[in-house]
Amino acid sequence: MIIKYKYKLKYMDEFNMVVLDFDKEKTLEFANMISDPLGSDISWRFKDLKKDIENYVDLLKGNIPEYRHGGNASSVISYKDYTIIEDPFYDEEEDEIEPICKLETVEFVKIILLWAYETYKYKSERGVIALDEADMVMKWIKQKMLEVESIENKSIK
Repeated sequence: MIIKYKYKLKYMDEFNMVVLDFDKEKTLEFANMISDPLGSDISWRFKDLKKDIENYVDLLKGNIPEYRHGGNASSVISYKDYTIIEDPFYDEEEDEIEPICKLETVEFVKIILLWAYETYKYKSERGVIALDEADMVMKWIKQKMLEVESIENKSIK
């Protein structure tokens, strides 16, 4: 799966976490905020991940008008064409400008899927989750990646 934005995979061994670092991405304002909801507001746990991805796929297909997420680390509002990530702790008096990252929803969904895939791979390698569970979820993620790419290709035409 190809993602439009530059990122680095980082592994936080002490927390068994995978982080996507977008600090080097220069085409998006506040690109570093993209990884904020991953793991805190958007869970890697399959039941929650599945629900979120199904909602995002419905959004990309135009079946629902918007999908809202967040609260712990960020506020995420997604529409069919774009997603807005905001800092819920922004303080008008302390901060000069409000940090808002706006990116294409299809790219955000691909980022979530990539992060989830890498998370399951990493956690299974470290023995945090069972290999058979990780394999099952990673196969599901690959199917969803193909579905999202298919939706993206249809919308380009």
